[in-house]
Amino acid sequence: MAQRGPHPTLLLVLLATCLALARGETRYEKFLRQHVDYPKTAAPDTRTYCNQMMQRRGMTSPVCKFTNTFIHDSAASITTICGSGGTPAGGNLRVSNAYFDLTTCRLQGGSQRPPCNYNGGTSTQRIRIACDGGLPVHYDGAI
Repeated sequence: MAQRGPHPTLLLVLLATCLALARGETRYEKFLRQHVDYPKTAAPDTRTYCNQMMQRRGMTSPVCKFTNTFIHDSAASITTICGSGGTPAGGNLRVSNAYFDLTTCRLQGGSQRPPCNYNGGTSTQRIRIACDGGLPVHYDGAI
């Protein structure tokens, strides 16, 4: 007989999501939310991409984040920078050995209050991140 009602796996996923939201996000989860977009979200141009992504990822409220870079590669690939895929750069900073496709969004205009309006630019560069416990927790910049 066919099962009726919600699938048990779906319920477990929803429960796990609720628990994660209740306890707040970790530094690693915040890094993923703010900086990883893989595969890259489709948009007609970088301006539209930045305006949509900054809002979707929660960086336009209560104030507009001035600048943010999205890395278009998998979390697993970026995490390798914290190990053999990166070289030490002082403190907990590491520089990637590989190049990554990036989109950098910058706030336009003088106000940091919504509505936020962004311009964007794309590049392929090595990146510098901070690691904690073998996981990326802060995007420091492109090299």
